[in-house]
Amino acid sequence: MENSKYRELLEERRKWYKKIGKVYCSILKEYVIFNSKGFYHLRYSGDRERTVKEQMYKIGLLPLVIPVIKNVEKIEEYRKELSNGKEVEYWILKEVVGSQNTMTKVILRRIGTGNITFYSVMKR
Repeated sequence: MENSKYRELLEERRKWYKKIGKVYCSILKEYVIFNSKGFYHLRYSGDRERTVKEQMYKIGLLPLVIPVIKNVEKIEEYRKELSNGKEVEYWILKEVVGSQNTMTKVILRRIGTGNITFYSVMKR
């Protein structure tokens, strides 16, 4: 039973995610791109597949990501690191969103001079 619920949610959210494309973030004054790497990261951590429970948790939070990106008023955290010889930047945005006023944390990432992309989401 749980497996079919998981598959249903996964497919529904994957279709929805693919339609997003990009969302303007006024605090960064740039568009945030929603690519396959972001969706992949919701399902995998490194090479390891996340548990079904963890995947459902992260995929379930996806609808809160866009309001966070659009409405966030300050950058919670910013960091820059070197990975495989490339500069990687991370932005952590936190905002209370949704009908249940959920404190939601969204992580954005840029590799080198590429676009800022959606990377992850969690409740905080």
